[in-house]
Amino acid sequence: MQTKTMLPPARVPDIQHTKPEVFIIESLDKKDEKAKRFEGEVLATMLRLAGKNPKYYYFQSKDELPHLVGLYRQSQYRYLHISSHASDTHISLTNCDLTYSEFADYFNGHLKLRRLFFSACQVGNRNFVSTISSVNKGMHSIIAPIENIQFDHAAALWSALYVSMFTKNISGMKNTDLIDRIKALRILFPVNLYCATYNSVAGNWIYRKFLKK
Repeated sequence: MQTKTMLPPARVPDIQHTKPEVFIIESLDKKDEKAKRFEGEVLATMLRLAGKNPKYYYFQSKDELPHLVGLYRQSQYRYLHISSHASDTHISLTNCDLTYSEFADYFNGHLKLRRLFFSACQVGNRNFVSTISSVNKGMHSIIAPIENIQFDHAAALWSALYVSMFTKNISGMKNTDLIDRIKALRILFPVNLYCATYNSVAGNWIYRKFLKK
């Protein structure tokens, strides 16, 4: 299947070149918009305080995704953070729901050598990981909540994870460091997290569940 992107091929940077920065896209329902529950925007502010240069975009429709994916590739940012609602079968945007497969199609071939952090209820499962990774060979990791997660817990947890990781190493992330911090954060926050990491030596994915203490 052809990769969806609104950028001409000549304008898409080499996928091998990445920057240790966070690209955030967010899509919530109308109720959340009215209540100003923009977790992704809060995260962007925290990252700026930590000396990073995040990019944040809010969107409502699936029709905006090809352009956002194009902007993501242009940015060369290594870490993609998505904030939305979801279930164990669908990703919910403001104006529509997408199956895992439909959603993954927009990112087909764009996540090699990158890490995906997905802040959405119930998306931390093997089906989602397999769907995304099957169209993105060479991804490093996928982390997401297993069950429902509150907005305040999500904003605090992701902020703590990123700031802690960048304090350890401003230029990159290692799977072992991510796992160590997830183990610590599950004690502080009542959140069950699913962490899938790619083992490049063995050529396979390792799936782990980190349950709240």
